[in-house]
Amino acid sequence: MRPALLARTLEQAAQARLVLVQAPAGFGKTTLLVQLATALAAVPGGEVVWVSLDAEDNDPNRLFAALFGALAPLELPWAVPPAAVLAQLQDASPAARAALGTLVDALGGRPDARIALVLDDLHHVSDTAALQLLDALIARAPPELCVYIGSRVTPPLSLARWRAGGELVELGFEDLRFDLVAAQAMCRLRGLDALSDEVLQVALARTHGWAAGLHLMLGSSHHQPSLPTPIGPAAHRHLFEYFAQEVLAELPPPLQQFVLYSSVLPELSPPLCQAVTGRSDAMAVLHALFKRQLFLSALDEAQPVLRFHDLFRDFLRDELERREPGQAAELHARAAAMETRAERAVPHWLAAGRWAEALAALRQMAEGLLAVGGTLRLERWLEQLPADWRETQADAALLRGLCAWSRWDWVHARDEFQRSHDAFESQGQPRDRYIALGMLGACHNALGDLTQAGEVLAAAAAAPLAPSLQVAFDSLRAWHGLARGDHAAVLAGLAAMADNVALAPETRYPNIVDMSYGHFAGVPGARPLMERLRELCRNDRLGEVQVPALDAWLAFWHGEPAAARDALQALLLRQRQLPGDLMLSTSALHLHSLHLAAQGHGAEALALIAQVHAAMAPGYSRGWRRVYVHAQARIHWRFEDADGLAVLLPELAQPRLAREWPWLDGGAALVQGQHALLRRDLAVARELLERATLLQRGGRLPAFMGDARFALAACLAEQGQLDAAATPLDELLTEAVQDDGVGLLLEPPARLQALWQALASRLRCPLAAQAQLRRRLAAWQADAPPADVAPGDDPLSAREREVLALMADGQSNKLIARALDLSPHTVKRHVANILTKLALDSRTQAAAFWHRR
Repeated sequence: MRPALLARTLEQAAQARLVLVQAPAGFGKTTLLVQLATALAAVPGGEVVWVSLDAEDNDPNRLFAALFGALAPLELPWAVPPAAVLAQLQDASPAARAALGTLVDALGGRPDARIALVLDDLHHVSDTAALQLLDALIARAPPELCVYIGSRVTPPLSLARWRAGGELVELGFEDLRFDLVAAQAMCRLRGLDALSDEVLQVALARTHGWAAGLHLMLGSSHHQPSLPTPIGPAAHRHLFEYFAQEVLAELPPPLQQFVLYSSVLPELSPPLCQAVTGRSDAMAVLHALFKRQLFLSALDEAQPVLRFHDLFRDFLRDELERREPGQAAELHARAAAMETRAERAVPHWLAAGRWAEALAALRQMAEGLLAVGGTLRLERWLEQLPADWRETQADAALLRGLCAWSRWDWVHARDEFQRSHDAFESQGQPRDRYIALGMLGACHNALGDLTQAGEVLAAAAAAPLAPSLQVAFDSLRAWHGLARGDHAAVLAGLAAMADNVALAPETRYPNIVDMSYGHFAGVPGARPLMERLRELCRNDRLGEVQVPALDAWLAFWHGEPAAARDALQALLLRQRQLPGDLMLSTSALHLHSLHLAAQGHGAEALALIAQVHAAMAPGYSRGWRRVYVHAQARIHWRFEDADGLAVLLPELAQPRLAREWPWLDGGAALVQGQHALLRRDLAVARELLERATLLQRGGRLPAFMGDARFALAACLAEQGQLDAAATPLDELLTEAVQDDGVGLLLEPPARLQALWQALASRLRCPLAAQAQLRRRLAAWQADAPPADVAPGDDPLSAREREVLALMADGQSNKLIARALDLSPHTVKRHVANILTKLALDSRTQAAAFWHRR
């Protein structure tokens, strides 16, 4: 213990956002961090979160996965499931940085706590994106958080800015080096009281106060001045190895073997040590080694989980290879076999050269890893398998396909799923074959290869599949029916999926999540099935991310203004929290644009739907993209904007390619007919709209794209054929009544009302039902646009908005602190975070931002 250093650091840390302990190996960084953590945990409200990093943590997703795991015991008030946030943290993109806001808000949700986040051995993390995300987290950290970093190298963080703001505490070589008092204390702890101050001064001079070297020298029989004085990290390592040989030699031979064998473990727990050493007394041995102060640090006090210092572990591994060449591979295999978590077993299997076992572990963990954004980690592990062996493995192809699917690269995914399916079939692995087949069918369908997708469905129908396997084919059946305009197949697929998901709840993600785009809203008879799927999804922590989309589409399409507003508000909030979730963003932007269009805000609606095109990944097929161009055309039609439609016609009127969904033919005829109608070219419009109506009967459009029957009725009425016009309008109104929805009537409002009134006496739909439909439509259209939870460019927490409001009133930090019952330092941190998040330079600019809201 060095009380002066500890007290000084704790005093400075009280006003800091970052404490950086940076020095070469063996200077006591971890020891000091442990002492700081112990002191901080003893303070009322103090919470310490410790993350020990290693080479496996060298990517953004893995770094934050380790951080989130360490934060779990704090039970932070997460607005979004942590797994959903983690899925966004795969790079340092603006979307990933925005997703950090949820973590920042969760950390700030415990105003009574003072959280110390310790990241030890950060030098293992060199990935640029990972460090940029960490920098963003520290920059936006709430006052309740202080980050403590131990590293051998200076991390590329915004140290200069924090240093200038007085928010950085730096401890380096000069702070950590031992002086005479510390050396005397170490001697007393080690029972070396006989050493004179002169001997200690010599040792300090030769080691430059290097704690590891001093620790070894004072326990060594070699104190001759002839030993070289270490200069620099390389010399430190040579001297360490020189004395470590003596330390190892002093251990009884059984203990020597124990530490050598255990050096393959990143963490020393009794079960793992027993597995690699074969000793049943592993717990007692670990206690004994810890008492010897054998360069071990404790990671868990509940049970003896220890960790060798990096220098000592590297020395032991080299010594193991020297004494028993090749033995490390066998020890890694023993450790892997004992690990209960596949994620921890994989590095051991890879180090052991046991490729089949490594691949099996990757297969076991893949679904969960991909669900939280671990695509890069999975691919990195796959790349460590020998290329010539990996290319022959069906499991490897399946995993590569899943990684490609997660990035919307459907062409690559299709090829990998085909390869894995054929291999599983030839190897007689039916279950795996059907897993690959289901994904292959989904790729075919998404790419517009409907014949191949139909063949996949036929192959699955001929096999008796368990519910867990059947769900993927139920989903494919619904999507395949939608692509072909076969609504009977859509309903059958949704019903079967609900039945099988109820029997196999683990399949909720991603199968139900795929229903959240809105394509199934407005399908006659689909509403109760979608509501059942939504309820099945509610208790799934990952599926909950998409539940707001299902809620919002159903409420909007079926004309429930208050519920629709609330559901959309929840969806928009979720989209801001997880801006990198492409499915969520697509659904939110599209639905928000329809809300605005329904309520008469055309320019705003078009601006939002345009963002959908910009957000689409390269893996989207041309046909999928054209769906959203049709969605844009629907808004232009709603506002009778012939010029806007004319701009889109060159793309929408192009002949459908073989790989595009068939109902795009009906969509092309509809848009051209609507444009001709707006231009009052009635003969051309009628021909096109009659064709669109005919095509719609054989292959109906997704409801959000439009319905040809209304435009045809309007065209016939303008030609004076009111009896003929009444038939398609009557069909439309009757369907809206039967399906308990008004989404079908998202048509030009003045044109709709005039046509409805002109044809009222000719309609067979009951008058009472028509009257109710009118009232619901009026309420739906009159409902005000939902208020944003916060402006799109406002990433502030609730507390920061309170501080900003008072700043805008001209109050000083002191007055704000008094008004909100905060300390002046906390207010200062809030003000700094507000300026950082909003990219502003002064309080005056912040006040102007607030007033512009």
